[in-house]
Amino acid sequence: MPRRPSPLPAGLGDVFTVSEALAAGVTLARLRSPDLLAPFPGVRVRSSAAQTPDDPDDDRSPLAREARTRRFDLLLRARAYAKVMPGPAVFSNVTAAAIWGLPLPISALRGWWNHDQRVHEPRPVELVVPPPHRAPRTAGVAARQRREDVARRRERDGFVVSSPASTWAQLGGILTMDDLIAAGDALVHVPRTSDGRRGDPASSLASLDDLRAALRAPRISGLDPLITALPLVRVGCASSAETRLRLAVARAGLPDPTLDFEVRAPTRELVGVTELAFEQWRLLVEYEGDHHRIDRAQWHRDIEKHRAYAELGWTVLRLAARDLYPDAGLAVGLIRDALRRTGWRG
Repeated sequence: MPRRPSPLPAGLGDVFTVSEALAAGVTLARLRSPDLLAPFPGVRVRSSAAQTPDDPDDDRSPLAREARTRRFDLLLRARAYAKVMPGPAVFSNVTAAAIWGLPLPISALRGWWNHDQRVHEPRPVELVVPPPHRAPRTAGVAARQRREDVARRRERDGFVVSSPASTWAQLGGILTMDDLIAAGDALVHVPRTSDGRRGDPASSLASLDDLRAALRAPRISGLDPLITALPLVRVGCASSAETRLRLAVARAGLPDPTLDFEVRAPTRELVGVTELAFEQWRLLVEYEGDHHRIDRAQWHRDIEKHRAYAELGWTVLRLAARDLYPDAGLAVGLIRDALRRTGWRG
Protein backbone atom coordinates (compact mmCIF):
# COMPACT_ATOMS: atom_id res chain seq x y z
CA MET A 1 0.00 0.00 0.00
CA PRO A 2 1.54 3.35 -1.02
CA ARG A 3 2.62 5.61 1.81
CA ARG A 4 0.51 8.69 2.36
CA PRO A 5 2.48 11.88 1.56
CA SER A 6 3.61 13.82 4.59
CA PRO A 7 1.58 16.93 5.47
CA LEU A 8 2.69 20.21 3.92
CA PRO A 9 3.20 23.33 6.03
CA ALA A 10 -0.19 25.03 6.36
CA GLY A 11 1.39 28.40 5.63
CA LEU A 12 2.05 27.42 2.02
CA GLY A 13 -1.62 27.68 1.07
CA ASP A 14 -3.17 25.92 -1.91
CA VAL A 15 -0.87 27.49 -4.53
CA PHE A 16 2.83 28.05 -3.94
CA THR A 17 6.19 28.17 -5.67
CA VAL A 18 8.85 25.51 -5.41
CA SER A 19 11.20 28.04 -3.82
CA GLU A 20 8.59 28.91 -1.16
CA ALA A 21 8.17 25.21 -0.37
CA LEU A 22 11.92 24.58 -0.13
CA ALA A 23 12.29 27.57 2.17
CA ALA A 24 9.58 26.05 4.37
CA GLY A 25 11.53 22.79 4.62
CA VAL A 26 9.68 20.72 2.01
CA THR A 27 11.88 18.24 0.17
CA LEU A 28 12.14 17.93 -3.61
CA ALA A 29 10.83 14.38 -3.35
CA ARG A 30 7.72 15.63 -1.54
CA LEU A 31 7.15 18.19 -4.31
CA ARG A 32 6.95 15.31 -6.79
CA SER A 33 4.12 13.58 -4.88
CA PRO A 34 0.90 12.83 -6.82
CA ASP A 35 -1.21 15.00 -4.50
CA LEU A 36 0.49 18.07 -6.01
CA LEU A 37 -0.16 19.47 -9.49
CA ALA A 38 2.52 21.25 -11.50
CA PRO A 39 0.63 23.47 -13.96
CA PHE A 40 3.72 25.60 -14.68
CA PRO A 41 7.44 25.25 -14.02
CA GLY A 42 8.30 26.27 -10.48
CA VAL A 43 4.68 26.19 -9.21
CA ARG A 44 2.70 23.60 -7.28
CA VAL A 45 -1.04 23.37 -6.55
CA ARG A 46 -2.65 21.08 -3.98
CA SER A 47 -4.87 18.68 -5.94
CA SER A 48 -7.65 19.22 -3.40
CA ALA A 49 -7.79 22.88 -4.52
CA ALA A 50 -8.57 21.80 -8.09
CA GLN A 51 -12.00 20.41 -7.16
CA THR A 52 -14.76 22.77 -8.27
CA PRO A 53 -16.72 23.74 -5.16
CA ASP A 54 -20.45 23.08 -5.05
CA ASP A 55 -22.77 26.01 -5.67
CA PRO A 56 -26.34 25.30 -4.56
CA ASP A 57 -27.60 28.38 -6.44
CA ASP A 58 -26.09 27.33 -9.76
CA ASP A 59 -28.04 26.06 -12.74
CA ARG A 60 -27.87 22.25 -12.57
CA SER A 61 -27.76 21.65 -16.34
CA PRO A 62 -24.69 19.79 -17.68
CA LEU A 63 -23.56 22.76 -19.78
CA ALA A 64 -23.86 25.13 -16.81
CA ARG A 65 -21.83 22.75 -14.64
CA GLU A 66 -19.18 22.41 -17.34
CA ALA A 67 -18.96 26.19 -17.77
CA ARG A 68 -18.54 26.68 -14.01
CA THR A 69 -15.89 23.95 -13.84
CA ARG A 70 -13.92 25.40 -16.74
CA ARG A 71 -14.11 28.93 -15.32
CA PHE A 72 -12.89 27.66 -11.95
CA ASP A 73 -10.03 25.78 -13.64
CA LEU A 74 -8.98 28.84 -15.65
CA LEU A 75 -8.94 31.03 -12.53
CA LEU A 76 -6.96 28.42 -10.60
CA ARG A 77 -4.35 28.22 -13.35
CA ALA A 78 -4.20 32.02 -13.42
CA ARG A 79 -3.59 32.00 -9.64
CA ALA A 80 -0.79 29.51 -10.19
CA TYR A 81 0.85 31.43 -13.01
CA ALA A 82 0.57 34.69 -11.06
CA LYS A 83 3.21 33.22 -8.74
CA VAL A 84 5.83 33.27 -11.50
CA MET A 85 4.40 35.82 -13.96
CA PRO A 86 6.85 38.51 -15.15
CA GLY A 87 6.37 41.75 -13.25
CA PRO A 88 5.30 43.94 -16.21
CA ALA A 89 2.72 41.42 -17.49
CA VAL A 90 -1.04 41.66 -16.96
CA PHE A 91 -3.73 39.03 -17.41
CA SER A 92 -5.84 39.76 -20.49
CA ASN A 93 -8.57 38.55 -22.85
CA VAL A 94 -10.76 35.68 -21.60
CA THR A 95 -8.59 35.19 -18.50
CA ALA A 96 -9.12 38.83 -17.54
CA ALA A 97 -12.84 38.55 -18.28
CA ALA A 98 -13.07 35.56 -15.93
CA ILE A 99 -11.19 37.48 -13.23
CA TRP A 100 -13.63 40.39 -13.55
CA GLY A 101 -16.54 37.94 -13.32
CA LEU A 102 -17.97 38.70 -16.77
CA PRO A 103 -20.44 36.27 -18.34
CA LEU A 104 -18.63 34.04 -20.81
CA PRO A 105 -20.00 31.42 -23.20
CA ILE A 106 -18.78 27.90 -22.76
CA SER A 107 -17.21 28.06 -26.22
CA ALA A 108 -14.74 30.67 -24.96
CA LEU A 109 -13.98 28.77 -21.76
CA ARG A 110 -13.41 25.48 -23.57
CA GLY A 111 -10.54 26.82 -25.65
CA TRP A 112 -10.41 24.71 -28.79
CA TRP A 113 -11.23 21.24 -30.06
CA ASN A 114 -8.37 18.76 -30.30
CA HIS A 115 -9.31 16.60 -33.29
CA ASP A 116 -6.60 14.02 -32.58
CA GLN A 117 -7.66 13.33 -29.00
CA ARG A 118 -11.33 14.34 -29.54
CA VAL A 119 -11.40 16.57 -26.46
CA HIS A 120 -11.64 20.29 -25.75
CA GLU A 121 -8.24 21.68 -24.80
CA PRO A 122 -8.27 24.08 -21.83
CA ARG A 123 -8.05 27.69 -22.83
CA PRO A 124 -4.53 28.93 -22.06
CA VAL A 125 -3.91 31.61 -19.48
CA GLU A 126 -3.67 34.84 -21.48
CA LEU A 127 -1.55 37.89 -20.77
CA VAL A 128 0.04 40.88 -22.42
CA VAL A 129 3.48 42.34 -21.78
CA PRO A 130 4.38 45.92 -22.66
CA PRO A 131 7.50 46.55 -24.76
CA PRO A 132 10.45 46.39 -24.46
CA HIS A 133 9.74 43.31 -22.30
CA ARG A 134 9.47 40.03 -24.19
CA ALA A 135 6.40 37.83 -23.95
CA PRO A 136 7.18 34.59 -22.07
CA ARG A 137 6.95 31.27 -23.89
CA THR A 138 5.46 28.76 -21.49
CA ALA A 139 3.20 25.80 -22.14
CA GLY A 140 -0.37 26.66 -21.15
CA VAL A 141 0.26 30.41 -21.50
CA ALA A 142 -0.64 32.64 -24.45
CA ALA A 143 1.32 35.88 -24.14
CA ARG A 144 1.63 38.83 -26.50
CA GLN A 145 3.63 42.02 -26.48
CA ARG A 146 1.28 45.00 -26.55
CA ARG A 147 1.47 48.65 -25.62
CA GLU A 148 0.35 49.38 -22.08
CA ASP A 149 -2.50 51.68 -23.18
CA VAL A 150 -4.14 48.63 -24.74
CA ALA A 151 -4.32 46.86 -21.37
CA ARG A 152 -4.28 49.39 -18.54
CA ARG A 153 -3.20 47.73 -15.30
CA ARG A 154 -5.60 47.13 -12.44
CA GLU A 155 -5.70 44.81 -9.44
CA ARG A 156 -8.57 42.44 -8.76
CA ASP A 157 -8.64 39.74 -6.09
CA GLY A 158 -4.85 39.63 -5.99
CA PHE A 159 -4.45 39.50 -9.79
CA VAL A 160 -2.74 42.13 -11.93
CA VAL A 161 -5.22 42.38 -14.78
CA SER A 162 -6.16 44.63 -17.67
CA SER A 163 -8.83 47.20 -16.81
CA PRO A 164 -12.49 46.22 -17.27
CA ALA A 165 -12.93 48.43 -20.34
CA SER A 166 -9.65 47.25 -21.88
CA THR A 167 -10.70 43.66 -21.24
CA TRP A 168 -13.98 44.24 -23.10
CA ALA A 169 -12.06 45.68 -26.05
CA GLN A 170 -9.90 42.53 -26.13
CA LEU A 171 -12.99 40.31 -26.55
CA GLY A 172 -14.09 41.74 -29.91
CA GLY A 173 -12.43 39.01 -31.94
CA ILE A 174 -13.47 36.23 -29.52
CA LEU A 175 -17.13 36.57 -28.53
CA THR A 176 -20.29 36.65 -30.61
CA MET A 177 -22.27 39.88 -30.87
CA ASP A 178 -24.78 38.95 -28.16
CA ASP A 179 -22.01 37.74 -25.83
CA LEU A 180 -20.14 41.02 -26.35
CA ILE A 181 -23.28 42.95 -25.45
CA ALA A 182 -23.85 40.77 -22.37
CA ALA A 183 -20.26 41.39 -21.23
CA GLY A 184 -20.73 45.13 -21.79
CA ASP A 185 -24.00 45.08 -19.82
CA ALA A 186 -22.20 43.34 -16.95
CA LEU A 187 -19.46 45.98 -16.92
CA VAL A 188 -21.80 48.99 -16.79
CA HIS A 189 -24.26 47.35 -14.37
CA VAL A 190 -24.72 49.37 -11.18
CA PRO A 191 -25.32 46.94 -8.29
CA ARG A 192 -28.10 47.77 -5.88
CA THR A 193 -27.52 48.01 -2.15
CA SER A 194 -28.55 45.16 0.17
CA ASP A 195 -31.86 46.93 0.92
CA GLY A 196 -32.71 47.35 -2.76
CA ARG A 197 -31.75 50.99 -3.24
CA ARG A 198 -29.98 52.15 -6.38
CA GLY A 199 -26.22 52.01 -6.00
CA ASP A 200 -23.65 54.65 -6.75
CA PRO A 201 -22.84 54.68 -10.52
CA ALA A 202 -19.17 54.67 -9.51
CA SER A 203 -19.68 51.13 -8.19
CA SER A 204 -19.96 49.73 -11.72
CA LEU A 205 -16.85 48.13 -13.19
CA ALA A 206 -16.88 50.56 -16.11
CA SER A 207 -18.99 53.29 -17.66
CA LEU A 208 -20.19 53.62 -21.23
CA ASP A 209 -17.61 56.40 -21.64
CA ASP A 210 -14.90 53.99 -20.46
CA LEU A 211 -15.94 51.48 -23.12
CA ARG A 212 -15.89 54.17 -25.81
CA ALA A 213 -12.44 55.29 -24.73
CA ALA A 214 -11.12 51.71 -24.78
CA LEU A 215 -12.03 51.38 -28.44
CA ARG A 216 -9.70 54.25 -29.30
CA ALA A 217 -6.62 52.21 -28.34
CA PRO A 218 -4.46 51.29 -31.37
CA ARG A 219 -4.51 47.93 -33.16
CA ILE A 220 -7.61 46.41 -31.55
CA SER A 221 -8.53 43.02 -32.95
CA GLY A 222 -12.24 42.66 -33.70
CA LEU A 223 -12.94 46.40 -33.68
CA ASP A 224 -15.94 46.25 -36.04
CA PRO A 225 -18.09 44.00 -33.81
CA LEU A 226 -17.17 46.14 -30.80
CA ILE A 227 -18.32 49.28 -32.61
CA THR A 228 -21.59 47.53 -33.48
CA ALA A 229 -22.11 46.19 -29.97
CA LEU A 230 -21.39 49.37 -28.01
CA PRO A 231 -24.63 51.26 -28.86
CA LEU A 232 -26.59 48.19 -27.76
CA VAL A 233 -25.03 48.02 -24.28
CA ARG A 234 -27.45 49.16 -21.57
CA VAL A 235 -27.28 49.96 -17.88
CA GLY A 236 -29.79 47.90 -15.94
CA CYS A 237 -29.20 44.24 -16.83
CA ALA A 238 -27.90 42.17 -13.93
CA SER A 239 -27.28 38.92 -15.82
CA SER A 240 -26.59 37.55 -19.28
CA ALA A 241 -30.08 36.01 -19.26
CA GLU A 242 -31.61 39.47 -18.85
CA THR A 243 -29.48 40.75 -21.72
CA ARG A 244 -30.60 37.84 -23.89
CA LEU A 245 -34.22 38.57 -23.02
CA ARG A 246 -34.13 42.30 -23.77
CA LEU A 247 -32.32 41.75 -27.07
CA ALA A 248 -34.90 39.18 -28.12
CA VAL A 249 -37.71 41.59 -27.21
CA ALA A 250 -36.14 44.37 -29.29
CA ARG A 251 -35.56 42.13 -32.31
CA ALA A 252 -39.18 40.95 -32.19
CA GLY A 253 -40.42 44.53 -32.53
CA LEU A 254 -42.06 44.64 -29.11
CA PRO A 255 -42.22 47.90 -27.14
CA ASP A 256 -39.05 48.99 -25.35
CA PRO A 257 -39.21 47.94 -21.69
CA THR A 258 -37.78 49.83 -18.73
CA LEU A 259 -34.88 47.91 -17.21
CA ASP A 260 -34.25 47.42 -13.49
CA PHE A 261 -37.65 48.94 -12.73
CA GLU A 262 -38.69 49.96 -9.22
CA VAL A 263 -42.25 49.06 -8.25
CA ARG A 264 -43.48 51.48 -5.60
CA ALA A 265 -46.62 51.75 -3.50
CA PRO A 266 -48.70 54.97 -3.53
CA THR A 267 -46.76 55.93 -0.39
CA ARG A 268 -43.54 55.73 -2.51
CA GLU A 269 -42.40 52.73 -0.48
CA LEU A 270 -40.25 50.37 -2.56
CA VAL A 271 -42.16 47.11 -3.06
CA GLY A 272 -39.66 45.41 -5.34
CA VAL A 273 -37.39 45.65 -8.36
CA THR A 274 -38.14 43.80 -11.57
CA GLU A 275 -36.00 43.03 -14.63
CA LEU A 276 -38.28 44.41 -17.37
CA ALA A 277 -41.34 46.62 -17.06
CA PHE A 278 -43.76 47.67 -19.77
CA GLU A 279 -45.11 50.60 -17.80
CA GLN A 280 -47.85 51.72 -20.19
CA TRP A 281 -49.42 48.25 -20.06
CA ARG A 282 -48.72 47.59 -16.36
CA LEU A 283 -46.80 44.43 -17.21
CA LEU A 284 -43.78 43.22 -15.26
CA VAL A 285 -41.48 40.49 -16.58
CA GLU A 286 -39.35 38.61 -14.07
CA TYR A 287 -36.60 36.18 -15.02
CA GLU A 288 -36.08 33.66 -12.23
CA GLY A 289 -32.90 31.65 -12.00
CA ASP A 290 -32.71 28.31 -10.22
CA HIS A 291 -32.05 29.92 -6.83
CA HIS A 292 -35.61 31.28 -6.82
CA ARG A 293 -36.77 27.65 -6.72
CA ILE A 294 -34.29 26.03 -4.33
CA ASP A 295 -33.85 28.89 -1.82
CA ARG A 296 -36.81 28.58 0.55
CA ALA A 297 -36.54 32.14 1.87
CA GLN A 298 -36.29 33.54 -1.66
CA TRP A 299 -39.34 31.51 -2.70
CA HIS A 300 -41.46 33.02 0.08
CA ARG A 301 -40.18 36.54 -0.66
CA ASP A 302 -41.17 36.08 -4.30
CA ILE A 303 -44.70 35.00 -3.34
CA GLU A 304 -45.15 38.05 -1.10
CA LYS A 305 -43.68 40.39 -3.70
CA HIS A 306 -45.84 39.12 -6.54
CA ARG A 307 -48.94 39.32 -4.35
CA ALA A 308 -48.09 42.97 -3.64
CA TYR A 309 -47.55 43.65 -7.36
CA ALA A 310 -51.02 42.27 -8.15
CA GLU A 311 -52.62 44.39 -5.43
CA LEU A 312 -51.04 47.45 -7.08
CA GLY A 313 -52.59 46.54 -10.43
CA TRP A 314 -49.58 45.00 -12.15
CA THR A 315 -49.63 41.84 -14.24
CA VAL A 316 -46.57 39.66 -13.59
CA LEU A 317 -45.07 37.31 -16.18
CA ARG A 318 -42.50 34.93 -14.66
CA LEU A 319 -39.95 33.35 -16.97
CA ALA A 320 -37.43 30.56 -16.38
CA ALA A 321 -34.34 29.30 -18.19
CA ARG A 322 -36.30 26.89 -20.39
CA ASP A 323 -38.21 29.88 -21.82
CA LEU A 324 -34.94 31.44 -22.99
CA TYR A 325 -32.70 28.52 -23.90
CA PRO A 326 -31.77 27.27 -26.38
CA ASP A 327 -34.02 29.75 -28.18
CA ALA A 328 -35.69 32.88 -26.81
CA GLY A 329 -38.70 32.54 -29.12
CA LEU A 330 -40.88 31.04 -26.39
CA ALA A 331 -40.15 33.92 -24.01
CA VAL A 332 -40.89 36.48 -26.73
CA GLY A 333 -44.18 34.77 -27.54
CA LEU A 334 -45.21 34.76 -23.88
CA ILE A 335 -44.39 38.47 -23.54
CA ARG A 336 -46.25 39.31 -26.76
CA ASP A 337 -49.34 37.46 -25.57
CA ALA A 338 -49.19 39.11 -22.14
CA LEU A 339 -48.87 42.57 -23.73
CA ARG A 340 -51.90 41.95 -25.92
CA ARG A 341 -53.93 40.82 -22.93
CA THR A 342 -53.03 44.05 -21.14
CA GLY A 343 -54.03 46.29 -24.05
CA TRP A 344 -51.10 46.47 -26.49
CA ARG A 345 -52.29 46.62 -30.08
CA GLY A 346 -49.06 45.79 -31.87
